[in-house]
Amino acid sequence: MRRAVNLAEARDVGILFNMTSETEYDRVSRFARSLQEQGKKVQVIGFYKYQKLPPYYAQKLAYDIMQPQHLDLFYRPKAGFVTHFINHPFDMLIDLGITDEFPLYYIAVLSKAGFKLGRRREAEAGIIPYDLMIEAKQETDSEELIRHLIYYTSSFRFNG
Repeated sequence: MRRAVNLAEARDVGILFNMTSETEYDRVSRFARSLQEQGKKVQVIGFYKYQKLPPYYAQKLAYDIMQPQHLDLFYRPKAGFVTHFINHPFDMLIDLGITDEFPLYYIAVLSKAGFKLGRRREAEAGIIPYDLMIEAKQETDSEELIRHLIYYTSSFRFNG
């Protein structure tokens, strides 16, 4: 069921991100950890476009990571953990992808989350998956996107 919530009200949060560097991975990890420290249940899926995971990830092993072997011929995710994520009714889905990656977009479109947030992007096939989009420059990093999302979602007040 679609329902707008602010960040303080969200109890169950799904996060999508591009694992483009150790810096991006660390930023997302800090953000997820801060949400968990606030008592929120957090699930994270990252997308890494190479076959072999980088050493910085192997040392931490914290999240589900999609790789090329988890995609079908049409670049759609086919892993069981993705299906579980899509079908989970998160209060809030936050897409921290800083570049347009079809597998993350696919998950966002199909997600059963009640409220979806992400960086503004062009619609594919006329579908925009987000209820709230943050206008950001193409070269924006996840830290700036997180800052904007926290600011805007913390200031919302919804009635019932």
